[in-house]
Amino acid sequence: MSRSASVQDYRGVRTADYEDHDDAATEVGDSLPGTDEEKCWDQKHHHEQSQQRSGMRRLCEIAFSLRSLLDTLLLLVIVGLLLERRLSQHEPPSQERPGQLESLGDITGFAPRISQQIKTFKPDFSYAPEDASKFFTPEVQNKWLDLVPRGLGYVEVPHPETHNNLPKPLDGYSATVFTTAMTHQLHCLYAIVEVYSGMASNNTDKVPKETPWHLNHCFEYLRQSIMCCGDTALEGQATTFPSGVTGSDGWDATHVCRNYDQVYEYLEESRANDDVWI
Repeated sequence: MSRSASVQDYRGVRTADYEDHDDAATEVGDSLPGTDEEKCWDQKHHHEQSQQRSGMRRLCEIAFSLRSLLDTLLLLVIVGLLLERRLSQHEPPSQERPGQLESLGDITGFAPRISQQIKTFKPDFSYAPEDASKFFTPEVQNKWLDLVPRGLGYVEVPHPETHNNLPKPLDGYSATVFTTAMTHQLHCLYAIVEVYSGMASNNTDKVPKETPWHLNHCFEYLRQSIMCCGDTALEGQATTFPSGVTGSDGWDATHVCRNYDQVYEYLEESRANDDVWI
């Protein structure tokens, strides 16, 4: 083989070797991990992060919307309560629903609400002794006076324009003054016992001259007061009647009563004067 042929063959071999090497390099490059797979993973990871960020944005938007809705609802509730309170202060009690009025309470709104308590009636005949002459003794008179507050329930209303359904004020006062039903009822009861005791003990001279003509008023006033109260407590067999007498004396009955101490305290604080009488 000549030298030129050898060179030609050698060159051919080298060229082929380089071509083969390039193909092999391409194949190796195509098959190396971390190229396309890494790109795919990066793309997938980026997509997941985008989805997470998008989901968080949606959650934040929903939370913000709910917060705004809640704030709006709370604001409406507050405004509604304020309006209701304002209207209730200016609405005449006569226009209120029956359930809003306090049983045996004050329709004008001047007197406070009084709590209730359970009471069992027990007899105390010292207010109207069996010996009628004893009614006029200081001991019995003081017991009656202790029942009522100073001023006998005559109260002064400082700002009558702020109350509704007020009756005509009493004459003879420089201020706006009214009396109270409970003390008026006790006054009438006292007048009846006074006249009875005077007649029963032949002590009519101890009864004020104006009291007898006042009795017809008291009878009718107490009749309507009792019916207004409408006490429906159940009463059983008498415990103080003579043996063999049937019927009820009412002393074993349990009643739902207004707290008398609270009534007394209110009348004392609101009294128009310090007069002690009944």
